Amino acid sequence: MHIIGIIIAVASAIFWISRAARGARDVANAASTLRNMPRRMRFKNNASKRGIDLIDNPMEAATILMVSVAKLSDYAAAHDGLISGASTSRIISTLKSYMKISAVEADELSTQMRWAVKDFVQPDTVLAPMTNILSKAINRAEADDLSDMLGKISQADGEANPEQKAFIMRVRERLGLEV
Repeated sequence: MHIIGIIIAVASAIFWISRAARGARDVANAASTLRNMPRRMRFKNNASKRGIDLIDNPMEAATILMVSVAKLSDYAAAHDGLISGASTSRIISTLKSYMKISAVEADELSTQMRWAVKDFVQPDTVLAPMTNILSKAINRAEADDLSDMLGKISQADGEANPEQKAFIMRVRERLGLEV
């Protein structure tokens, strides 16, 4: 009789311990779900967006303008919109020196932003959205620095052409530098 009582007690203990373990696992899963909620919400909000609609960071906006200036070069015109290695190198070195980021970060940022604007035939398409982001986030001195960066990139493949100069002037106007 005592053996049956001990077996029932052991079985009951095992049952309640497994229930407690399952409950602890459920609490851990709930905590993980809550911890990942901001990331999931960002993904959900961005899931319907594409390309430049995802851009909300001033550094990314500035890089897109740099890529756009490079896409206006004579080299890009002769090579179906592909930017030259010299322009890519100039963008990366400019990002490193002005934005104070590592070479790897600059290369990744440049690659991502080139991908974001790859389908745009007219680089002017990005002008308004990117300058809107920048005008809210940077001051006049930083806007002057951006203008200098764009000028350096426009000269990566030689002398800047009239389209590149006009694009830079439109950027300056939209950022309030030509007032």
